[in-house]
Amino acid sequence: MISPTVVVVGAPNAGKSTLVNRLCGSRQAVVHETPGVTRDRKEVELEWEGKLLRMVDTGGYDTAEDSPFAGHVREQVERALAEADVVLFVVDGRSGPVADDHEIAAVLRRTRLPVLLVANKLDDPATVVAAPELYELGLGEPLIVSAVHGLGTGDLLDRLVTTAGAERPGEDGPPDAPAEIPVAIVGRPNAGKSSLFNAIVGEPRTIVSEIAGTTRDAIDTAVTTAEGSFRFIDTAGMRKAAKVSGVEYYAYLRSVQSLDRAHVAVIVVDATIRFGELDLSICTEAARNHCATVIAVNKCDVAEPELEEIAGIARRKLRQRPPVIAVSAQTHRGVKQLLASIASLEARFGAHISTGELNRALATLAAARPLPMKRGKRLKMYYIAQFGTSPPRFAIEVNDRTLLTRDFGFYVENRLRERFELDGVPLVIDFKGKR
Repeated sequence: MISPTVVVVGAPNAGKSTLVNRLCGSRQAVVHETPGVTRDRKEVELEWEGKLLRMVDTGGYDTAEDSPFAGHVREQVERALAEADVVLFVVDGRSGPVADDHEIAAVLRRTRLPVLLVANKLDDPATVVAAPELYELGLGEPLIVSAVHGLGTGDLLDRLVTTAGAERPGEDGPPDAPAEIPVAIVGRPNAGKSSLFNAIVGEPRTIVSEIAGTTRDAIDTAVTTAEGSFRFIDTAGMRKAAKVSGVEYYAYLRSVQSLDRAHVAVIVVDATIRFGELDLSICTEAARNHCATVIAVNKCDVAEPELEEIAGIARRKLRQRPPVIAVSAQTHRGVKQLLASIASLEARFGAHISTGELNRALATLAAARPLPMKRGKRLKMYYIAQFGTSPPRFAIEVNDRTLLTRDFGFYVENRLRERFELDGVPLVIDFKGKR
């Protein structure tokens, strides 16, 4: 049974993302006092009393035509409503309904979907003064909550589960559903991440704009293709942390946190800009979070990328040696190749190599180069075994760890990559002294 979908709508700064975070018990949605921070749909799973719901946070439904993203946000809200089983309409209970709220209410009445009206930001229900005006929205009795303090959220969840008819996890679920590969799409601002994301998904699930920094939150979308099943996380553009502040800083943190949930990171590079230090630092950040990595050189319909040059820089400066693929979000060139590369990285990310194969490889690399020696004592490697996957983790037993040099550690890692085709995959190698 597919989890019922609850779409959260409301005017800008009504507290939708704060409420979603409170209901889900997380901080997955970016929250800031600036109106209009959320611009795209964001999906999160929610479990209450053993029952599952899929909650979709949307951007503030802004009716002002002079707002630069108003039309895009309205389109995203309307698309979300088309998939909704229940709508959570959030209004600011302190100020009462504004003009935007009346327009949203008119839209919701036309949908004929079940709607729960939520009066948010009310720390003391006894002080409600806007209740008569809320009834004028024509959506029934409002539920009084405070997302910041959690007041009334239990009753709200009870109503949601009842209204949506949510099922318990596992009830009538599809048998042997393919596991989704969690993939984070990261890169510098305006590299075309959202455009590439949309090209993969096949429909405009995120706002695409010429304005750098349009995406401010991490957006999860499940996609099934001939190459496999994926869960893509589109993220905000990553600048150096020292150069961002305010809401952009929190969006940057969300992008970094999205790497914690991913097995594979697609680093989107702009073909019209030289591959530089910022791109390398983003690759390094993904590797630091133990993500397998692939570099997607976007906008190759505009400029022919120097793939060999980029691949050469990547091999010299990045330990993972990620594959490099030319793509075009506009013409869809290279998209299937990128998906196949992601699936291949995931397979190697979770693969287990037999102990026999590993020890034959260890003997070969030890014979090909003299082992380090200090004060007349030479390093000896006795045995290697893999003790973990996702990412692959290896333990090598040696006679004395103090004899190991950084250069030789990289040599072992690189030879293992070559032998078992692990380019782009993070490797964790522990050298353990003999007891």
